[in-house]
Amino acid sequence: MSLNLEIISPQKIFFNDEIDLCILPGVEGDFGILTNHMPFLTTLRIGVAYVYKNKKLVETFLVNGGVVEVHENKCTLLTEDIIKSGDFKKEDNDSEVEKEKIKVLEKLYYS
Repeated sequence: MSLNLEIISPQKIFFNDEIDLCILPGVEGDFGILTNHMPFLTTLRIGVAYVYKNKKLVETFLVNGGVVEVHENKCTLLTEDIIKSGDFKKEDNDSEVEKEKIKVLEKLYYS
């Protein structure tokens, strides 16, 4: 039995696949979701979402908030602002959100 992760934004479905583990940036700290996790609903902060498959890190996403629901081996992440970490381009504005995005991408903690 495996865990299905679905990452959805208003523009498209960013990810939808069976995985081993995901680590997400919760408002009270990072948390991991494995198969058979208890039902769970929480909000996210700016941070990196880590996706593991076959015991290897396969993808990272830069998330700017959102909501996560876990129920019956399905984890659904809803967000309005997400991008693959490798596709992030620094913008010339000095907004606090932009500075925070750059800061969280400087060091990936769960690679």
